[in-house]
Amino acid sequence: MTTIINDKGETVAYLYLTIILDVSQSKVLGLILGNCVFGQHTAPIGKFFKDTFRKQNGKIVAKLGKEVFPKKPADEKKVLADAWAMLSNVREHVCMWVEEHENWTQESFSHFLAVHENRAVAV
Repeated sequence: MTTIINDKGETVAYLYLTIILDVSQSKVLGLILGNCVFGQHTAPIGKFFKDTFRKQNGKIVAKLGKEVFPKKPADEKKVLADAWAMLSNVREHVCMWVEEHENWTQESFSHFLAVHENRAVAV
């Protein structure tokens, strides 16, 4: 398991296999499929490359930190089942092109995974 850190070096989530977990390591926040980042939506919301999570606009939203112990979440069975359920909802598999930028976004990593900026809004 590896920490995911913000621009201040604080742990904001964990990466287990290709599963993004909250800080308690009990809730699945998202997935990495290839180099595409999926949150609570059926389409990619960003990209993961060079150990960095990027928004569609290329701004950095988080980076990988260091490997930690335990190597598995306490309730691995539930985490894997929840990740499978999230994966089963993925409908769009084509990942966008993301131009690499060095600046960080002001958006939190958890917000990035929960709320997609280009989502449809009912009027």
